[in-house]
Amino acid sequence: MTHSSEAPSKVPASDEPLAVSRLKEGMAGQSRVLRSLQSGFVLLATLIGCQSLSASASSRSTVVAIAHGDGAGVSAEFMGGFALGLDQVRACGVEPASVDWLSIAPGDDPSALLGQQVSVLVAPFSADLAIYSQLASQRKLGVLLPYQRGESLESLAELDPEGRLHPVVPPYQQDLNQLADDLLDQGIRRVMLVADPTDRSADQAEHFVSAFQGKGGIVDSYEPSLVQTVNPGDTAALEQLVNDVAWKGPQAIVLAAAHDSALAEQLDQAQSSGRFGQTPEALLRVWLLPHHRVQDLSERSWPQLILDQPAHGPGWVDFASIYRRSRGEQPTLLAASGFDTARLMALSSLTPPPVSTEGTRDPLGWLDPDQEPKPLCQAIEDRLSGKPVRLIGAASDLMQRPGQPPSGQATTRRIPGR
Repeated sequence: MTHSSEAPSKVPASDEPLAVSRLKEGMAGQSRVLRSLQSGFVLLATLIGCQSLSASASSRSTVVAIAHGDGAGVSAEFMGGFALGLDQVRACGVEPASVDWLSIAPGDDPSALLGQQVSVLVAPFSADLAIYSQLASQRKLGVLLPYQRGESLESLAELDPEGRLHPVVPPYQQDLNQLADDLLDQGIRRVMLVADPTDRSADQAEHFVSAFQGKGGIVDSYEPSLVQTVNPGDTAALEQLVNDVAWKGPQAIVLAAAHDSALAEQLDQAQSSGRFGQTPEALLRVWLLPHHRVQDLSERSWPQLILDQPAHGPGWVDFASIYRRSRGEQPTLLAASGFDTARLMALSSLTPPPVSTEGTRDPLGWLDPDQEPKPLCQAIEDRLSGKPVRLIGAASDLMQRPGQPPSGQATTRRIPGR
């Protein structure tokens, strides 16, 4: 839909939430930053009525949320959405269950910190699925994955045959699929893909190639790889790329590089001067970048296609309206994830956990992808009556099937040339 005008266990850096990305880029003086973030974590948990525990304490609640203490575990966006989710639960006449918040180092196993009464666990962003799938199976937990969008999701079916891990947001691949779909809908069938190896978006290039080719598109290249990797400091490689584009004559250049990078500026100069063998305005520029990295994209002489909004759920419009009224800013997918996570946690604590077909507890087994999605208050009524439920999701459609992430609808935007 277009609007005009992971190492295996990690979310790829190109898909990190904006707050996480910025924090990681400023990790000089790591111990000082960590102390500051942990203090902020306690403050945020206090503001929304939750209990924050140190890594040496054991949880007492049936619901536990875990964050990484590396500067990436705390997000005001996520916690803002989480607080709004709790407000919605209270507006339905239910007081949310208490939540224990734990901060641990990335890669650490939280097993020793979880009391026997814990039934639902919220994993950190970009969680190690091997750790949390094993933990879920051994302790018979339901695990929510609030922000897991990268390649690790490809191992979900293998690691979690019982279906105890529940991603809240759609995979990043759906954003790439939307870019590919909208290019083809606009009649763009031949592209060349260029990647800056120093940019964190380059790891998504091959995934876009697969999506575009799988839908009938053609990716041209004179190189053995269909992704033409060009270091902006390599003058010879850049000159060869310009000649290749002029010879192949693609309809669009798909660029995995920052819009203000040296490589982008060099390609801008080549296109402006007509060195690509066609008039500058005839060649579409497609940015293979997450939404937050193209928000301040400037107009160029040629049209551009960007990801306008990452894949999200059917409840996004209502959530966005609530978020803007409450916080005075546009929400992010990370905020929507916090919103849905809070509501799912509340629903899980309303009645005793269901029992799986194997006879063991299944704390999130009431999630039923075949049910009609319901607004929160109706979902609460159904849960209290012992019925299966599917909630209308803001971050995704919340269709939780074993081994499969949920889906959503991404949107792109075409920026006309000036």
